[in-house]
Amino acid sequence: MTPVFSLSQLPRGHMHQVKVGEYDVLLANVDGEVFAVENKCSHYGAPLTDGALCAHRVRCPWHHACFDLRTGEQIEAPGMDGIARFAVDLDGDQILVSEAPVITNESSPRASHEWPELADGQLVDYLVVGGGAAGAYAVEAIRAEDPDGSLLLVSAEELPPYDRTKVSKAFLEQDMPAEKLPLRSAEFYRDLGVTFLAGTRVQRLDLKARQVGLSDGRTLNYERVLLATGGTPRTLNVPGSTLDGVFTLRKADDALRARNATTKGSRVVVVGGSFIGLETAMSLGKRGGQVTVVTRVGILFERIFGAAVGRYIRRLHEEAGVKFRMKSEVHALRGNGKVSAVVLDNGTILDADVVVVGIGVKPATDYLQGIAFRKDGSLEVDGHLALHGKNAWAAGDLATYPDREGMVRIEHWKVAAQQGRIAGRNMAGKPEPYHMVPFFWTNQQGTNFRYVGHGNDFDRIIFDGTPGEGPFLAFYIKDRHVQACLGVKRDADVAAVNELMTLGAMPPVEELAGQDWHARCRRMTH
Repeated sequence: MTPVFSLSQLPRGHMHQVKVGEYDVLLANVDGEVFAVENKCSHYGAPLTDGALCAHRVRCPWHHACFDLRTGEQIEAPGMDGIARFAVDLDGDQILVSEAPVITNESSPRASHEWPELADGQLVDYLVVGGGAAGAYAVEAIRAEDPDGSLLLVSAEELPPYDRTKVSKAFLEQDMPAEKLPLRSAEFYRDLGVTFLAGTRVQRLDLKARQVGLSDGRTLNYERVLLATGGTPRTLNVPGSTLDGVFTLRKADDALRARNATTKGSRVVVVGGSFIGLETAMSLGKRGGQVTVVTRVGILFERIFGAAVGRYIRRLHEEAGVKFRMKSEVHALRGNGKVSAVVLDNGTILDADVVVVGIGVKPATDYLQGIAFRKDGSLEVDGHLALHGKNAWAAGDLATYPDREGMVRIEHWKVAAQQGRIAGRNMAGKPEPYHMVPFFWTNQQGTNFRYVGHGNDFDRIIFDGTPGEGPFLAFYIKDRHVQACLGVKRDADVAAVNELMTLGAMPPVEELAGQDWHARCRRMTH
C-alpha cells in the first residue's frame, strides 16, 4: 500500500486525483469512507474528477457514463466496461492505496461452450435484431446473466457494433479507417458465445409465431427477441433525389461516401437543420467544403433549445464559414447523372457538388408482423422495455417508453445503449426497470452542448449565464418543474444536475440560477 494523501485534506463529498505508479487514481470521501478508482472514464478517457460526485456515484463530465465507486461497475452507459478499483486503507491521517487495481472491471468474455452453425429452422434462446448501440449492450447484458443460452445477433452492416456518434463528427471529418469504429471485435463476440451474423438483414419477423426470416434464406425460431434496428433516414421526395452525389448520413458507409466526395472547394449543400445535419456541415467544412445549410425553420433548434441558443448556434457556424438558407425547402435537384444544383422553393438555385440530407429518421420497423405500431411507426414498451404479451422487448430509436415527462421516443446513443443493457437483463430473467434520465450531446463547430432531461413543450427558460457571452446553463421549465437542462462549458455542473434529476432532488425554480450544484450533490445520500 502506498501513502497518497491526507484524509484531513479530503472533506466528505469531495474528490481528488493522485498518482499511484502508472495510474491516475480518483479518491472520493463518501460519508467518511474513502474509495479509490481509476480516474479515467471507460468511454473516451475523460478525467472523472472533472465530473460530479453524488453519494457513491461518479458521473463523467463528457458523455455522462456513471460508475459505482464501491465496485467500479458501470451504472449507466456509454462505455462498455467498468473502471478499475483500488484497495484503500488508513494509517492515522494518511490514505493508503494499493499499487495495482484489485479489480479491473474489464470484460473478459468466456463462453460456456461453442454453438454449432445455425441450421434452417433452428431454435435460439435469444435473438437480438440490430447491430447498433442497443444490440451491443444487450448481448453483453444477456451473457452476463445467462452463460449457457444460445444467443444470436443479426446486423445489416458488415462491421461489428460501432460508435455511431462518430459518423457525423470525427469519422466524417478525418481520414479515420472504418476498422477503428467498432466497440468490440468480431473475436470478442465469438469468445462471448454470440453468433454474430454481419451483413444480414431480417426480411420478416413474426412476433406471434416467434419466427424470423433472414436475407440469406434461412428461417429461425426464437424464445425471446430484442428489436433494436434503430431508424431509417428520411429521404427527399423531390425530382433528382436519386442523383449521384446525394447522401443521407446514418451508417459508416454513408459517411465514407460523403467524405470521399468532398474535397477542398467542393460546394456542399446540407438539407435540414438537424443535429446530424449541422454536425455534417461542421465536418465537411473542415474538409474544405463550401457549405450551405437549407432548413425550413427560422431559428435553429428553437423548439428544443429556445431562440437565444438557436441564434448562438447559427452564429458559431457562420463564423466558421457556413451559409444558411432559412425558411427554405428544396424543390428539386438537378444534374446529368450527378447532382450539380439544388433548386429551392423560392426559385433560388444553389450550385452543388455534394448534397447531404439530414431531415430526421423514422423507426425501422417495416419487417415486423403481428403488432400494432404507434402513429410514428415506433413500438410502445412498458417500464421494463417489454412489448405487451409478445415475449419481446424493444430498445433505442424505435422504442416509445414511459419517461417522467410521459411517453417519449429519444433518438440518441446513450439512451439506446442503456436501454439495450436493461432490456438484455430483463430478457435473461433479471427484472429491472428502465428509469435513466435522458441525456445527449452534440458538437457544434467545436463547442460541446450537453443536454439532460427531455422537454419540448416548456413554458419558459431560466438562464444562468448568457449564450454567446461565455459558459451558461439553460433550464427548461414546465409548470414550475425542470424538464431539462442544457449546458455549454459547464460540463461538471451539467453532470451534477443529471445526478439531482435522477434522484428527483432538483431545487425550486427560483434557486436555479447561481446554484452550487456540487454542494447540493454533497448533501445527497442514497
